[in-house]
Amino acid sequence: MTKSADLEHFAENLKYLCGFYGSISEVCRQLEINRQQFNRYLNGRAFPSFKNLKKICDFFGVEAEEIVLTGREFQKRVVPVNRLTGGKTIPDHLAHILMPLMQTSAAGMERYEGYYYRYFYSFGFPGYIFRSFIRIYRYQDGYYIKHIERSSGRNPVLGARMTIKYHGMAFLLADRLFIVESEPALNSTISETILTPSYRPNNPFLSGLMICASSCSAHQPGAARTVFEYLGKNINVREAMRQCDLFHHSDESLPKGVKQAITNTITPEEFTFHPPRS
Repeated sequence: MTKSADLEHFAENLKYLCGFYGSISEVCRQLEINRQQFNRYLNGRAFPSFKNLKKICDFFGVEAEEIVLTGREFQKRVVPVNRLTGGKTIPDHLAHILMPLMQTSAAGMERYEGYYYRYFYSFGFPGYIFRSFIRIYRYQDGYYIKHIERSSGRNPVLGARMTIKYHGMAFLLADRLFIVESEPALNSTISETILTPSYRPNNPFLSGLMICASSCSAHQPGAARTVFEYLGKNINVREAMRQCDLFHHSDESLPKGVKQAITNTITPEEFTFHPPRS
């Protein structure tokens, strides 16, 4: 693809994304990008610097390689966050429950905003552990997540390279973090994760349980322990993404403590499945 094509597609997709917000001025204010400069992006007269491109992609929850796709392909793959709240498909009696719930839970969510690695045993590849990538971010009165699972394709047993992207919402209730997410391209499953915070100082880990249906053809439901590792609010996203993959459980590059925490065992004294202890 030529640079001129990238520029044209970027401008078209940026207009599409901005269309889900109240005004261009609102977008510019939240991005902290000069309106005159932003107009140059919208009109296809300039391509943003690496810094501004990252800022734009992070704000809209898309990847740099996605935003230069053709308009048709981009709109198939990307669902802007505020499309979730922009329609009137939710009955009023449920909206009156959901919206206050989002606003109330958002009050304590700021401490969880940022980027994470997520570790869990794969449901589709027995004996393998995903280190995936998650961002928790705020938009208006709620908090949302973007979750990316990837396999580099280096392991011939696992087949070709794979990238799966999920979008969802995050709530904080009774000091527990609830995450509900779905994969919009396949549209085959919804998963839920409940995390418990650690009260030890400077501990970057959140532990919990996730339940979902496998993405393989059987779509069998299952539950597993999971650990989130906090990376920060301002990180090198590309470098962090390069560390994500599907690892065999014997791989020594994975933190030993994390592998122990996500092991899915139950003792004779237990009758229900619990998250790892912090």
